Amino acid sequence: MEIDLNLLVEQFGLKISRVSHRMIKNNELAREAAQEVWYEIIKNLPSFKGESDISTWIYIIARRTIMRYSKNEIIHKGTEITAYADLGEIAYPESDQDKKEWIKQKCDSCLTAFCHCLTNEARLIFLFRVIAGLPYSQISGIMEIQEDNIRKIGSRSRDKVKNFMNGNCPLFNPGGACRCRIRKHIVSIDLDKEYSKLERATQLVNFFVKFDKELPAKNYWEKFTAEVVTD
Repeated sequence: MEIDLNLLVEQFGLKISRVSHRMIKNNELAREAAQEVWYEIIKNLPSFKGESDISTWIYIIARRTIMRYSKNEIIHKGTEITAYADLGEIAYPESDQDKKEWIKQKCDSCLTAFCHCLTNEARLIFLFRVIAGLPYSQISGIMEIQEDNIRKIGSRSRDKVKNFMNGNCPLFNPGGACRCRIRKHIVSIDLDKEYSKLERATQLVNFFVKFDKELPAKNYWEKFTAEVVTD
């Protein structure tokens, strides 16, 4: 069965990178996990017989690999997030770096941390739904969990992340009693206006997708797959 690897990379590369990035807080480890996903895809692609949908096959590989890399991730409790928010403001380092980009990177780290209020399994289900945009029926096959349970886990996870963000993220909930440690910096450059199109509450998916578009793309796969293809 002839499959165009470049087309697969175009379709799934960024999604796998984003899922890995949100699953694993250490950027280098997230990059390594995403690259290993592609190593496994490339290695096993000749044996793919088309017995399942190609996207399901790819995400099963992603599940096995990323879950292995994320096994030591720390799960945050609500009290820990509250305690962190109660700490002093984070000062902007006086350097040549662009302040707006510095703030965006800090916000990106927080967004990943909010996802860590979930167990590794629940977080991956949440990210497959939110980042990859997969239907619950497909996630059920990927995770090897009954669809009814996937729906319950997905719904609870969505509510939990939303609640944490409602209480702590001034971009997600500008009107809330947020205690963001860089709120002063966000206000100083009017970042909340820049993110005004980020819909909150029921539009949690839009928030993640649009937020990712504001940051440099995490193309964890590009150099790796280019080297493999040309070898």
